Amino acid sequence: MNQLEISFGTPLRIVVAKEETPIYYRWTISDGKTTVTAKGDVMYTMPILYQVALQVSYVDAGGNPASVDTVTWNSSNSNIVTFTVDTTDQTKCTIQSTNTVGSSQITATADVDLGAGVKNIVSLLDVSVVAGEAVAGTINVVGTATPIP
Repeated sequence: MNQLEISFGTPLRIVVAKEETPIYYRWTISDGKTTVTAKGDVMYTMPILYQVALQVSYVDAGGNPASVDTVTWNSSNSNIVTFTVDTTDQTKCTIQSTNTVGSSQITATADVDLGAGVKNIVSLLDVSVVAGEAVAGTINVVGTATPIP
């Protein structure tokens, strides 16, 4: 948005301001067989005791790749989902679900001010951990034994 402000007081003051271009982010999620890329906030569902690789990338308002200074990762509930940052590329990490069903939010916080200042943008991934495939069965008595008529 461009803005032109004219004030008729003394002295005459003219201010021209340009709105900053927002930066967007993209998630890439890969389980080794399938890779999915999404823009903005994303919900991902995975079973217990699984892991998946993540990568966050940044684009400007025009969809062009944008650089950032640093990326830091976090899990809102490490009892549900933990993460390990790639040692060679801080835009990548691997998340692992524990054996507990529930939800956690993974965040990637990036400093988008390429100078000495700090301006953070937070990318969000909601992760829902669900029960896995059945591995055992249990038979329970659900009634009272009665004589056969």
